[in-house]
Amino acid sequence: MTDPLAVELRGVTLTIDPGEHPIEGAPISARDGGTASGTARVARVETADGLRADVGLCSWPLADGTVEHDLRLLDFWAGAADYRRLEQAGKMSLAVAGERRVGILRVMGYGERAWPTLQTVEWEALDRLAGTDAATLLQQRGATTGTVAELNPAAKRFKDAPGFAIGDDPSAAFVAFALTRVMPIARGFGKPGMEPLHA
Repeated sequence: MTDPLAVELRGVTLTIDPGEHPIEGAPISARDGGTASGTARVARVETADGLRADVGLCSWPLADGTVEHDLRLLDFWAGAADYRRLEQAGKMSLAVAGERRVGILRVMGYGERAWPTLQTVEWEALDRLAGTDAATLLQQRGATTGTVAELNPAAKRFKDAPGFAIGDDPSAAFVAFALTRVMPIARGFGKPGMEPLHA
């Protein structure tokens, strides 16, 4: 059996399980609220401020023979209340483009509301969150990076937003989830009067 892969990021530890696990839930496109069976690659996410949760790169076989993919929080074990927002608004849909799955790099940031919401940002903001070049960080884990339109010419929304594409290796997808969902909450991204991105 292969050992889990540990990935250390800026204040976040990812432990990626090498196996595939059966799951029950609903694909993002399922508006009727019904449940379906799927599979997930799973990573444990832990932060210096006490978050401990499991994230899944989920695959959902659909009735038409296609498969829908997304990243989502599977289990919340411990952490500050703001991290619970990931249960309602933290899912990341991955579009199929040829042999790759393409995700949009939008961050959970603070703004007009008291809770974090998804916001479109440029690569520069992602670099500040990562504390390094975010595109290179994702590429080191096997992703291709660019704009969403470059990676998925069929994209209809957020075409100019930063994006990433993966093949079979889920590592870069979990890094993308940590970078865009977990790290912004941990660092208070967008909160007035805070400068957490330079710490």
